[in-house]
Amino acid sequence: MPWGRGTSTFDGDLVPFALQTCPDFVALSYTWGKDMHSQAININGHDVHVTENLHSFLKLIPDLPEFSPDTWWWIDAICINQNDEKEKSSQMAIMGKIYENATQTVIWLGEENDVHFGEESRDCRHAIKNLYRLCDETENASGKDKLASRAAMEWLRDPKSGVDWGAVRRLLLRPWWRRVWTLQEFLISDRRNLRFYCGRNSISRHDLEEAIYATWLCKGWDAELLGRDAHEAGWNRRRMSQWYNERKHEMGLVAMLAYVGDSGVTNAEDRIYSLLGIAKDAHLVGPFDSESSVEVVYTDLVKAFVRPENYDSLDIICYSHLFHHDARKSDTERLLPSWVPDWRAHVEGKVMPVMASQGSSEGTGNFRPTWVHSSKVAYKASGSTKPLFTIDPSNKILTCTGIILDTIDGLGGSKYDDAGAVIESVPLQQSTSDANLASPSSFTSASLLETISRCLVLNRKDRYLSESMTPDLFYDDFLKFCKAYFKRPTSSKVPVCFREWFNASRSLLIGGQTLEDHCREMTKDTTIPEAKFFREGSLKRFYGRLEDTVVAMARRLAVTEKGSLGMAASRARKGDLVCVLLGCSIPVLLRRMKEDTFELVGECYLDGFMDGEAVDGDRGFARREFRIV
Repeated sequence: MPWGRGTSTFDGDLVPFALQTCPDFVALSYTWGKDMHSQAININGHDVHVTENLHSFLKLIPDLPEFSPDTWWWIDAICINQNDEKEKSSQMAIMGKIYENATQTVIWLGEENDVHFGEESRDCRHAIKNLYRLCDETENASGKDKLASRAAMEWLRDPKSGVDWGAVRRLLLRPWWRRVWTLQEFLISDRRNLRFYCGRNSISRHDLEEAIYATWLCKGWDAELLGRDAHEAGWNRRRMSQWYNERKHEMGLVAMLAYVGDSGVTNAEDRIYSLLGIAKDAHLVGPFDSESSVEVVYTDLVKAFVRPENYDSLDIICYSHLFHHDARKSDTERLLPSWVPDWRAHVEGKVMPVMASQGSSEGTGNFRPTWVHSSKVAYKASGSTKPLFTIDPSNKILTCTGIILDTIDGLGGSKYDDAGAVIESVPLQQSTSDANLASPSSFTSASLLETISRCLVLNRKDRYLSESMTPDLFYDDFLKFCKAYFKRPTSSKVPVCFREWFNASRSLLIGGQTLEDHCREMTKDTTIPEAKFFREGSLKRFYGRLEDTVVAMARRLAVTEKGSLGMAASRARKGDLVCVLLGCSIPVLLRRMKEDTFELVGECYLDGFMDGEAVDGDRGFARREFRIV
């Protein structure tokens, strides 16, 4: 691309090369922006229109001494004929190899004060300077343990520290951080030769990731610093970078689709295609076909996943718990069946989006910290069974074999949707079955509350669902929170999360009494610890797990017609069936529809049925077919 400094026109030569024999080149990663094809440049003597964001970078290149007029560049908007679907398809197939073979990758975040971005991300002057400052502070605090490092960084929260958190926040709110195509470009590129540019200022990948770590040490998610959205944008990229560097052989497509569920994309099909260059199981998806609808692409992924030669599992349908038509908040007609995750839904990326993403699952998995390795502990509601299913020619009906465990009778209230977003309160639905109106002879409040304490943590010690626990691990902690609540509901000892959960569920009838009556009976002799003990040790751990379950995963306390206890989806209803489908690790909720068909509602934890008990022939459960639409 020859040009001269200070020139107002851009002239470039477009030359085709085979990837294996091409000269050294720089690959550009950027976002197109909303102003599509608004500026003209000269390529091979012809006008080519590019976006404002790209044009601003091309104008800047002559003033960057690290590049010369002889530098070769690969830029998608110029190097791919955007009007030729066949060429686009062939180039998309090798996109990963292009960035992998680049001598250097430049990530263009835009001008420092860029009028083409919204007010929330426009002025990023001094952002790079402040990232360097955070990087330096992190290196100064290195060598300490995590708590000491965090303590050493706390002072940076003070305005007197001189850190311009606003500039950093605005930079992290720029669209590059949340576009799906840029993730692949970022991960595949040579770690040592990738730089982020904001105007003329730049920072290396290493230094930026150190700065992002500093924001975590400073609790950057607080509103007075970066806020949740900006912090998560940078933190999630750093987490994915760690995984690709250390464990890329474990990065499954479905897990990535869920983790980048809040990222932007122009074409819905690209949510899948943009990740194929970094997914261990890219073979699940066929070549790009411009004629294929988004419904075909998403459905074909499910069909490929469940095949015996691939994962031979129905676990992928559990992601419909989050990724469904209603979550899209769209007025358009629902075209996908309920058993196909609708990846168009904007869902915040979480380490544990659903129970089926447990770390020991090969086909799903999650993006926990890389030092938390896979566990042999796993939910196995269907035991070692394999799926027995068919899919009709229209791709609308999944017919599969399973077992009805029970029917939802009562549900505690909630203020969260299934993705953990605050909504108008979901009211309690009272139980009315005989098992819940009258206390069975074998029933005790102690055994009930012990079960509830397990339900509230999904019977796992840790938030990554990788550590088993003794049946009564959090029982005493649960009673102490109840006792503190009864003494003074607004006490600082009672976390907001527990207070909200208890208020929404206290009236639920279980075994002849309300939840509150059972709790009052069992806490008569419970002693309330000092305030400091609620901020450390097992009490803090229990509260953290409770928050994971009832806020982040938005599960509601549920009781079945036979008196079993569990945690159901936020959008569960009284009358939903709790079922185990052969080849599915997690029990699911099915809702009866017309003509003996069912809608898949989501997952359901049901205590005592998470380890294959339902498929044990001695339990007497009959198998039947379900037609899920």
